[in-house]
Amino acid sequence: MLKVKVDLLRVLVRIRNSCLSFFKENFNTNSLILAIFFSLPIYINFFLLKYELGVNFGLKILFTFILLLSFYLFFHKKHAWFGTGFFIGLFWFWWIGLSFRYYNLSWMIPVIDVLIALFYAVLFFLIYKIYGFVYKKNSYAAKIFLIAVFAFGFDYVTPFTFDWFKPEVLFVNSIFGVSKIVLLLFFTAIVFYKELKWISLALLAAALLFKPAEVKLPKLDIYVASTDVPQDKKWLKNYIPVEIRNNFHIINNAINMHKDVVILPESAFPLFLNLYPELLQKLLALSNKITIVTGALHYKNHKYYNSTYVFEKGKVDILDKHVLVPFGEYIPLPFFQKEINRLFFGDASDYSTSSKFGVFKIAAYNFINAICYEATVESLYKLKPKYVIALSNDAWFTPSIQPSLQQMLIKVFAIKYGKIVYHSVNGFKSYIVR
Repeated sequence: MLKVKVDLLRVLVRIRNSCLSFFKENFNTNSLILAIFFSLPIYINFFLLKYELGVNFGLKILFTFILLLSFYLFFHKKHAWFGTGFFIGLFWFWWIGLSFRYYNLSWMIPVIDVLIALFYAVLFFLIYKIYGFVYKKNSYAAKIFLIAVFAFGFDYVTPFTFDWFKPEVLFVNSIFGVSKIVLLLFFTAIVFYKELKWISLALLAAALLFKPAEVKLPKLDIYVASTDVPQDKKWLKNYIPVEIRNNFHIINNAINMHKDVVILPESAFPLFLNLYPELLQKLLALSNKITIVTGALHYKNHKYYNSTYVFEKGKVDILDKHVLVPFGEYIPLPFFQKEINRLFFGDASDYSTSSKFGVFKIAAYNFINAICYEATVESLYKLKPKYVIALSNDAWFTPSIQPSLQQMLIKVFAIKYGKIVYHSVNGFKSYIVR
């Protein structure tokens, strides 16, 4: 019996020592500092958005300095890639679990945060291991592998269709563009800095030459409204009338300001608007004075849709959402969908989707419809119209940096594809990206 106890104690000590060794090897100060640098642009951008401050030349230089320093340290200084990936995943995406508060699942928030952080930890660890394996064969090939991963590879890392980790995010407020040729020149200059020396500076200078074409604003006076309805009140029956009154106040205020168009956020009318004829008639009447774009639910053929309603000159056009939020609006798993929905979401019905992204016309201009998550889907920006109207409800993630990361992703695609985005938000400041 005594021998068994001694053996068990030895096993426990061995496990303890292995855990300590793992943490010492994979979680160190360098990884933490590096992850802070990688995340700093998102947090600075958050305060710029919150206080409605523009990105002036001085701030562009600051963002550029952080960009250069972050990637130089990442590629040329010793750090634990597992730990760096873990902290980056945590600092970028800790807010994702906050939406579970509204399903009485607050206990899942730290679980989700750790799982997401571990995903990026393992991803960075695998990149490092592949790099190390190739480096033993050919150091130049290994460095080319790193360039390919950071310039192109993360476009294909889409867990459950979620692809918000993009290196381009760190470029949007800097003096550099966000096109693939810019990324290729930039990462070649940084990764091969020790071999290329001054040629690296020439590559960085060349990257500055690739500037996006400027898109002209439409000749429409557009009012992009913000609302601040807390998520825990959003769908309360006794609070919906308050929201409706506030919406009409915003619309009438825009009319008094002689605006051409007023845009309200996602689900500004938190009901199946097409089933409320009196509300529809009021909005149709007002649409003779101003074009109204608003979010609301849509019920059709026994299906539920998250939709955009466009009221113009006494007519209404309804555009249903095409790409849903994974786990928020549907379960992105090929198995146990019903069981997961019943266990965690109380058998809530999944939304249905339209067959394609919606495009609608205001006056002589075509606009692409984007509802929340869709505004960060790259394929939407490949459509021909130059203008996007996006509606979001960011109250799900308040308070957090989610609106900042969302805006930076929108900015990446707006710059890359030459779009102007009008983004109306509940729970944060609305803005125009051009």
